[in-house]
Amino acid sequence: MIEIRIPTSAAVLLLKEKIIMEFFALQKANIFPNKLQLDDLSDNELLYITETAAQDLIFTLPAEIYSTESNIVAIIFKAIKTFASQQKTTAFDNYSIKQAEALVTPIKHLFKVYGEKEVFSKN
Repeated sequence: MIEIRIPTSAAVLLLKEKIIMEFFALQKANIFPNKLQLDDLSDNELLYITETAAQDLIFTLPAEIYSTESNIVAIIFKAIKTFASQQKTTAFDNYSIKQAEALVTPIKHLFKVYGEKEVFSKN
């Protein structure tokens, strides 16, 4: 098992930065008006942007994180819950570890399939 050691505060800081980048990208694509702020988003919109930002962060990690067991789900879960409490929003009150796992599972599957294809193509 690979244990990633990162303070929750650092994970939240990274998540916040990705959320802001995602929000600005959506504004640039005219999905959200430019005058809108993060605080103005509905619970569902904030949840969507947060999960998208978390997936972006997950993709930046080394592939070894996905090929073996790791604590990435727990880190993502803690970061999202901490972000929600800092934002003083109820959007994430019912957010579960299963939802965080649902963000990681497709990425793990993608890396597994890609890895199997890579090994097969080299044989």
